[in-house]
Amino acid sequence: MESRSIIPAKEAKYNQQLKHEPPDVYLEDHIMDIQFSPVANVLAASQVTGNVRIFTYNEKKTKEHVNLSYHSESCRQVKFSPDGNILYTGSSDGSIGVVSNGVLEGQLLNAHSSPINSIAHIENGYIVATGDDDGLIKIWDLRVAGQNNLKQACVMKFQEHEGTISDMKFAQNHNMLVSASGDGHLGVFDLKKGELYAMSDNFEEDLTALVICKYGKKVLASSSEGVVNIFSWDWFGDCNDRIVGHPNSIDTMITYDEDTIITGSEDGLIRAVSVLPNKIIAILSDPTDQDEDVFHIQRVALSHDKMFLASCSLDDIIKIIDVSHLNNRLKEEFDFEGYEKDIQENPRVKRKKRSKKNKAAGDEDMQDDEEKKDGDESSDSENWEDDSSDDDSDDSDDSDMSMEQDKHEKKDKKLNPKNNSIKKSQNMIDQEKRKQFFSDL
Repeated sequence: MESRSIIPAKEAKYNQQLKHEPPDVYLEDHIMDIQFSPVANVLAASQVTGNVRIFTYNEKKTKEHVNLSYHSESCRQVKFSPDGNILYTGSSDGSIGVVSNGVLEGQLLNAHSSPINSIAHIENGYIVATGDDDGLIKIWDLRVAGQNNLKQACVMKFQEHEGTISDMKFAQNHNMLVSASGDGHLGVFDLKKGELYAMSDNFEEDLTALVICKYGKKVLASSSEGVVNIFSWDWFGDCNDRIVGHPNSIDTMITYDEDTIITGSEDGLIRAVSVLPNKIIAILSDPTDQDEDVFHIQRVALSHDKMFLASCSLDDIIKIIDVSHLNNRLKEEFDFEGYEKDIQENPRVKRKKRSKKNKAAGDEDMQDDEEKKDGDESSDSENWEDDSSDDDSDDSDDSDMSMEQDKHEKKDKKLNPKNNSIKKSQNMIDQEKRKQFFSDL
């Protein structure tokens, strides 16, 4: 097989400049997360070393301005506030960092006892949610945290998941937090009441990423099996629809607009996907065109003007491509109102609304029902074994034998309501003979 040639770094940068794309960023250590500022040409990245790096970019160059090192372990997540003034960071050391204008403003040490894997901004620039590897979600008021009061800074806790919190999104229209977990569940939390609002069925596969689209009406959760599960708001038991076509795990997913998402997969491809109608519309980056090795896409991020898409993988490179053409694409017509009406009339599973305590009680009841059912089936199985044989039964005039036969006839009638012929087993015949023998004595 002919090997693919590798384009040298300088030539690749030159080609990018011809296409009016910012140059790629080559780093010396593994990149954990990336995110663009929502208001400016600024890109943040975190690394396995714990470093937080901030770049500015334009069509000609990408320049590093800040390289912070305050986490003792890998920095797994970076998240800008909506105004772009604050950058939140979460680390495997369990701490939360707050960076403002390239300067570390504060750090919450021991915020979690296990590695922080996800951060979601809630509102007003100072309320954030963090999720860790043990499934614990915490809501923080960073105004209180600035006063070095860690206990009061944590205003809510949710321990409903049993696996890693892989992603979280704030549904502003409903004032609720949506979470995806490695335990295969989608969780929805009411932040006003401070309680679990809904928990999905177990999908028996990791849920890896979340987006909310269609103006808050749809929640999409990607999975380790390469499927995007579509939930309608307030119907969280089971998904109403699915998007297929990814042959491998989808590790990252973001929204481009209300009708389009962008996914990064284990096969090294970045795809643009239409949502309702569900269709893969473009392959945005194909690593087999340039690189000899294929690395799975771990994170993707979209610039504030939707001009550029950044991605990172195990090759320690932040690749930036032009995706402005997606904004000009012709969208297929879709009867969304008719689709929603059909979902309302024929939902697959109604919303499950129960707390963890009720969930445990329900599981116990289910277990008791299963044990009872197993007992009934076992009893029925024994009865069928006693009543099935190729041997014919003998008649008896003895009163005890008559009572015994009446008993078996009642049992046969119960097991055989259609009164089909059932032959007695040899074991039953032997028992009858023994009883006959002792009665004769």
